[in-house]
Amino acid sequence: MQRNETAGVTWRLSTPSDTLFAYQVAVANDPRWWRACKNGLSPQSVIEVAKSFAAGVVISNEARDLGVAFLSETGAAGTGMLDIWSLQDSEAVESVSDIIPEILSAAFSASNIRALYFERFENDVDLLGYSRPWWKLQIEYPDFAMIQGKYENRTCWVLTRSDFEIHSSSMMDSEA
Repeated sequence: MQRNETAGVTWRLSTPSDTLFAYQVAVANDPRWWRACKNGLSPQSVIEVAKSFAAGVVISNEARDLGVAFLSETGAAGTGMLDIWSLQDSEAVESVSDIIPEILSAAFSASNIRALYFERFENDVDLLGYSRPWWKLQIEYPDFAMIQGKYENRTCWVLTRSDFEIHSSSMMDSEA
């Protein structure tokens, strides 16, 4: 089992036994986790979404699981959709956002993906950590859905392999 660690926070490849935790994260983020929640929150509908993921990780600390990240590949196009979600408490949000750049590194290292896409509503918690400036806005859907009585825009961001390599190497250079 591959395990990686950043300041007491670890991530590991997900297994089928993590489905219940992924469901708990979906419920905690309903309706913001659009792909998992748009057809309702029945366990069966969330399991159907989970089947579309090419790979996933569970992010945790010594005490508990904190969040998940899933990659859906689009085959010959060489692109992937990244879903990142955490439980809603501040410890989970901070821990997940701290380790996401490491997970991005693993995703680009372990696959031939040329670009990752990441979708969010405008008021979602930012889980991209210090990698946020590396992402470029691809498209914005105005007034996409009503959440808690207010229409919110939905955005799609892209991070290319070359942009990731430039930014991550400059981070490594500044740490040296």
